[in-house]
Amino acid sequence: MTDLSKNVEEMLSRLAENARTEQDFVRTLSDALRRVDEQLLRDVRNVSLQHELRREAILGELQELASRLCALPVRGPAQPVQAIDQQDHHHQVQGEIEPPPGMAVGADWRQAAQNMQNMNDEFEFSFNAPRH
Repeated sequence: MTDLSKNVEEMLSRLAENARTEQDFVRTLSDALRRVDEQLLRDVRNVSLQHELRREAILGELQELASRLCALPVRGPAQPVQAIDQQDHHHQVQGEIEPPPGMAVGADWRQAAQNMQNMNDEFEFSFNAPRH
């Protein structure tokens, strides 16, 4: 019986040691996963920040281009609806919009719209054709 109890005691001590070792492994794995998660979060925040910076730079370039072309309004405070209606009425009364002084007159926008419509028709035709 003493040999049996001795074997049981020895087995219990080995089980306890194995449990401590596995617990250490689990803690180590947990710490490693936490560090990887924190690094991933930092990387995602970094990418997001870089994206926002690029987006702002592109938006600024587009606004500058628009202001140089006098084609789009520069970002500013929103105009009230009544002011927009008055501008539309003014443009209807005035007729054609004249380009700013010193700006070359571009191509006719009506012709460009017609060309785009023709291209769209060709595009739809090529994709609506039966496939083999």
